[in-house]
Amino acid sequence: MKIGAVVVTFNRLEKLKKALAAFEAQIYPLAYLIVVDNGSSDGTAEYLEVWKEKNGQAADVCKRIVLSMGENTGGSGGFHAGLKYAMELPDADWIWVSDDDAYPESDALANASEFLDNYNQTTGQDITGLSAICGAVLKNGELDTYHGKNYYVRGLKICEEVIPAEEYQKTYFEKTTLTYVAAIMNREKLAEAGLPNKDFFIYWDDLEHGMRMAKVGRILEVPSVRAWHDTPPENDELNWKLYYSYRNMTATYRKHFPGLPYQYFALKIRVKILLNHLTGNRSLRWTILEAGFKDAEAEKFGLHEIYRPGWKP
Repeated sequence: MKIGAVVVTFNRLEKLKKALAAFEAQIYPLAYLIVVDNGSSDGTAEYLEVWKEKNGQAADVCKRIVLSMGENTGGSGGFHAGLKYAMELPDADWIWVSDDDAYPESDALANASEFLDNYNQTTGQDITGLSAICGAVLKNGELDTYHGKNYYVRGLKICEEVIPAEEYQKTYFEKTTLTYVAAIMNREKLAEAGLPNKDFFIYWDDLEHGMRMAKVGRILEVPSVRAWHDTPPENDELNWKLYYSYRNMTATYRKHFPGLPYQYFALKIRVKILLNHLTGNRSLRWTILEAGFKDAEAEKFGLHEIYRPGWKP
């Protein structure tokens, strides 16, 4: 199985260097590596100019491609551009997708290729029904189950379920979506499901895209494929990212859980927004969430006029 890769970066040169080194250390080499530079201003562009010139050298392990966006289009814009370009390349039928802070272990692609080669024997299924496989994500030396979630409806409620760590002891298990950390997509299924929504800017572009991928084929977690995620601990501070997270989550629920489940979700939000307005001390958090909710319902995406990168209260 030939596997290509798309990596999106923005102003994290030192992490990008580690990610590129991890791909170049693979014992099963990539067919190509596309790096999408989202208008970085920290020397990334200059570094990538030198990096891509190594094409054709004896020590090189794959075709090196750099897409320069010229401006920050967010993760969603970068992945949209990178996957669109990858779809035009005949070199590989599977595409690894990750940010610049994900470092695959040296045998990640080898284990992925082995699983795909033996897919029919292992699962009893035809590989033409497979949309994607996902690797286990490690963070701070431990398994990060955040990237293994299922979304479903129980009664009227839209549920988010974190898959238990015990499941990762299996050879594989099925999921309802994916994240852009160690996800390997089937090129044909990607053509069927379509590209990620570039107007989400950041957050939920991968989860929404994964839900579409799951509708055209199976998504499997394969724990033998492993990648390290070099990201700081999550915090609950108020900043510009909250708006995009909530707006895009609402848009995803509206699209994939239509009818009564979404109506029930939206009713609860409207009640909380009303209560926020009726209190004398309005919550800034709910003011931001209200903006995200209303923009999702109006299908207003892209960059918000207030909640732009770097904004803080």
